Order: sequence, then structure tokens, then C-alpha cells
Amino acid sequence: MEKSDIRFGLITDVHYDLMYQANDRLETFIKRANDEQVDFIIQLGDFCFPKPENKEFLQTWEKFKGQRYHVLGNHDMDHCDKKTIMDFLGMEYNYYSFDHGDYHFVVLDANYLNLDGQYIDYSYGNYFKYREEAKNNITDEQYQWLTQDLASTTKPTMIFSHQSLENPYVGVKTSDTLHRLFKDINEVAGCKKVFACMNGHNHLDGVKVIEDIYFIHMNSSSYVWLGAKYNTTSYTEEIRDEFPILKHSVPYQDPLYAIITLRPNELIIEGKESEFVEPAPFACGHSNVSAGHVLVPKISDRRLKY
Repeated sequence: MEKSDIRFGLITDVHYDLMYQANDRLETFIKRANDEQVDFIIQLGDFCFPKPENKEFLQTWEKFKGQRYHVLGNHDMDHCDKKTIMDFLGMEYNYYSFDHGDYHFVVLDANYLNLDGQYIDYSYGNYFKYREEAKNNITDEQYQWLTQDLASTTKPTMIFSHQSLENPYVGVKTSDTLHRLFKDINEVAGCKKVFACMNGHNHLDGVKVIEDIYFIHMNSSSYVWLGAKYNTTSYTEEIRDEFPILKHSVPYQDPLYAIITLRPNELIIEGKESEFVEPAPFACGHSNVSAGHVLVPKISDRRLKY
């Protein structure tokens, strides 16, 4: 490993309160991150609900012997307001940036409704009440902060978010505006200052290139959601009763996560591959495609030049 390399562990969409054996999945990730002695770890949202009984799960996360970062996911506010989950996780800000070595990292929060031009925090599952057109927004204040933050750093920059920045149909409604910002920042810098964006949320494994920037879907650690009209029979009936989401989902047999290496002009993703807990999506009548990406029980290994 080169001296200037940065290595970090990434996991997303563990869904502790909804998914069977979620703590075991996180334990596996934390052990690997400690064994690899990565520089930091980050989770991209949909982590857990801020309940006293979930302190043990949070303590599993805190077993990592290094810096730990959180991104807010939409389901983290299913039963609380944003401040409550932030306090539970120890987050000072809902969007922020940090440096490690020669790299700059930005965490965004797209957990806002846009109701007649007013931005409303996701809170107590309120986003369930509205059509998709109102969901997944970056506020004007956050956009202005992001513009200033990107202009103030000279380091290569990676963006983290729960919802995708790929396009408004699969994620953030102002994705096109963000693409133009990143393009302008790179043109002014005369180099690829913003080189990659990583998200969770969609439980997909895929990458698109837009304006010469990588937009990377990181797969859920736990499962793929098929939808309420699909019925699955994974695990026993007793387990499905305890975790009702299993009736409309296909879990992965093993936890998915990634160890990511950044070095000059190269982004290396060391992923994990598992198998579906049968029946697989096809066997449930699903097309096995979502948002233009094939549903797979893996995070792919990738070597991406930038």
C-alpha cells in the first residue's frame, strides 16, 4: 500500500429493527474493519431506531478502533425526529465534511420533503404520506454550504449520501443541479476535484458515469426489497412474523460491505459476494431489475480510474 493511500470500511442499510440477524451482520463488518486497520468506517443510513434497547447495537458499531461516521437514512426517522436520531448516534451535524490524509469527504442529508417550496425534515415517518415527487431533497441552505465547502478544499473529494445523486428518478430531486455544480467545481480546479459519489438506499450494486464522475450504488448489507405485492417465504414463519419485512423481501445469506482504497487517480472497491436466501427475486415473479440495475446479492469488486 502506498503511503498516501486511504482505506475505509463502508456498510449501508443494515436495518437493525427490521431485518433478521442484523447485529451479526454489523459484527462481521466491524471485525473485518478492525482486522484490516482501515482509517475510518462509515455507514450510509437506515441503521437503527433510537430506542434504549438498541444501545447494544450501537455499541457493536463503537467497537471499531478508529474514526466512525454516520449518514442519515430516511428510515432512521420512522419513529422520531431528526434531532433524536442524531443525538442517539452522536452526530453533531446532519451534513458535514471531513478530511483524511490527502482526501476530502462530504456527507449530505437529502431527508427533506419539498412541500410547495418549503423544506420539511423527515420526521416520524412523514415521508410515507407524500408522493415520490415531494421526497429526497437537498435544501437551499445545504446547497450553498456545499458550494462553499467544495470551493474551499484543494483535495480530491468524495461525496456520501443515503439517496442517490445519479438522477431525480432514483434519488435526489436536484441531482441535475448537483451535477452542474460538480462540473463547474472541476472546471475551475482544472482537475477532477469531485471524483465519486456513493449512496445506499436503493439496495443496488451499480455504477454510472455522469460528467466524468462516478455515481456508485452501494448495496444493502442485508436484503433487497421487492415490494408489498410480492410474497416470499425466506426463513421460518416464526421469523417472518417477528420481522414482517421478510414477507416482501429477499435477504442475503451473508452480510455485504466494502473495504475501499483511495490512491492517486484510482478508487478500489473490495466488495463482498453472497447468495439470496431462497426464493430469489425471479422465483417470486419479480423482474430482478430496479432503477436500471440488476438485483444481485453482492457488492462488486471495482477498480475505477479518475
